Amino acid sequence: MAQAEFSENDPHSTLSRSSIHHLLTVLADVTKATAVLFDEADEVVAGPTAGNVFIRRVLETVSGRQAVLAAHRSTIHPALPGQVSDANGLESTLDRFAIPMVRNDKTLGTLTLGDRPRRLVPAKVVRQIASLVNLPEGVLQEAAKELIPWGKAEVSAVRNLGALLVELLADLRLQDEDLRQRLDELGTVYNLAGLASGTMDLQEILNTTARMVCEVMQVKACSIRLLDEATGDLVIKAVHNLSNEYLNKGPVNINQNPIDQAARNGEMVRIADAPTDPRTRYPEQARREGIVSGLVCGMIYRGHVVGVLRVYTGEPHVFTLHEEALLRTVSSQAAAAIVNARLLHEAIEAERNARQIAYAGAVQRRMIPESAPKYVHLEIGALYRPTYEVGGDFYDLISLGDDRLGIVIADVSGKGVPASLLMASLRSLFRAYAGFTHDIGLILAETNAHMCRDTTVGEFATAFYGVLRPDSRQLTYSNAGHDPPMLLRKGTVQYLETGGMVLGVDRAATFEHATIELQAGDIVLLHTDGAVEATNFAEKQFGRNRLAESLMRYATEPAQRIVQNINWDLRRFRGLADRTDDLTLVVLKIT
Repeated sequence: MAQAEFSENDPHSTLSRSSIHHLLTVLADVTKATAVLFDEADEVVAGPTAGNVFIRRVLETVSGRQAVLAAHRSTIHPALPGQVSDANGLESTLDRFAIPMVRNDKTLGTLTLGDRPRRLVPAKVVRQIASLVNLPEGVLQEAAKELIPWGKAEVSAVRNLGALLVELLADLRLQDEDLRQRLDELGTVYNLAGLASGTMDLQEILNTTARMVCEVMQVKACSIRLLDEATGDLVIKAVHNLSNEYLNKGPVNINQNPIDQAARNGEMVRIADAPTDPRTRYPEQARREGIVSGLVCGMIYRGHVVGVLRVYTGEPHVFTLHEEALLRTVSSQAAAAIVNARLLHEAIEAERNARQIAYAGAVQRRMIPESAPKYVHLEIGALYRPTYEVGGDFYDLISLGDDRLGIVIADVSGKGVPASLLMASLRSLFRAYAGFTHDIGLILAETNAHMCRDTTVGEFATAFYGVLRPDSRQLTYSNAGHDPPMLLRKGTVQYLETGGMVLGVDRAATFEHATIELQAGDIVLLHTDGAVEATNFAEKQFGRNRLAESLMRYATEPAQRIVQNINWDLRRFRGLADRTDDLTLVVLKIT
């Protein structure tokens, strides 16, 4: 039991010097004796701890401590007959005994107890001891009065108590050695896990894992097979100390191999003799390779089977529970490394895609008017908020000449990239047909026909298209299944609903149009369903009525302020609930 083994800096040790010192202190206090623990080389592990005032005074000096330790060492190795052993006066005056610590025929150390007399100590002897340990005689004479002699029965009881403590320390010593061995092995395992966070690629990690598993478990060979989820085959990805002939012996399908099936289900599979085991798929190859016993464990990460790890020995071997636990730990970490490597690859791809989507979002936002055209008797306010980087909402303000303004607001089915591509196509169609004809019904009909040709089932769009003459305040419009815009006039809201069905469903659909004469003070609010369908945590929708109330509440504000305040009302209503749909608002205010 080397002294270095009892380190205060080792948090894993069950036998720290402080814990042993505490045990000896308790023992000394109970027995009124001095306790010292020596290792197998008679070096002090802990102590001396004194249980009486006399020895405490002796231990106050360096020479006193040396004298006590010399006396206790002489108890471990008594002098032979005829030899003089009492070198300091303590050995013959005070009584002590040694209890060896033995396990498996090996002496691990010795516990010594004593330094109490069988009878009162004469003043002459106290004077001699005081001189030897450099203490004033009066101090030691006073302490000697409290030095209680012990009887035969008490010595026997103390010896039994000491023996119990020695048994406890011996057990702790063995447990400590076992713990240290396991920690060393786990240290190797954690080094394997550390490879996953390094710069090596997955293949190099697997190769290193196979090699280090053989080293830490002291087995003949190791193989790592990864599961091809498409075929169900286990494909060898890394081996150590296996021949190419054995590696090329044939495929292994996890659903046809009982060993791998059991490992996949989380079992630890033990193979006593691979060539004769009926579960072995290639027994002759195993015999030629020199494989005898084996241990098989599934590599499972959070319930997902990644592959199978096998270790082989060249002679019959019964794997211990500790070896099984070690292999299970290695398998888990190997599975985590594989999954992490795959996730890293996916993350790199996701980052690349995110950059592309961000660029697409920037392009799409450039399709939204940067600013509204200026007219004498018209204010325009607008807001565009996609749920993701790209979205399916859009609005457009198209200058048509002859003092006419084309106004489009649309909502494409779906979200994200597919919706944004359809939105870009729809915007181009409106711009192309609006520049070609003034017939609003024809514009919508041609746009609808084009969408029917180029989209699949489930892809459609709602749209509102109108042409406003700001000078005459005349608005001609058609609504293709879109949430009807609101016209606020003198405190009353009416809806612009004339039109037809959604775009992209029926190629033969037709669209009616209507014309209204706007008045000073009129406000037209165009919006997508992200406004009326905004939902709070109570699963209530904002709805048309709240939207109309919000419009009326801010009617005296400028057009852009109206848009901003309506958006704030929506955010207050939604609270912390996520926004689930794109939002577009356009306000036309006749001044």
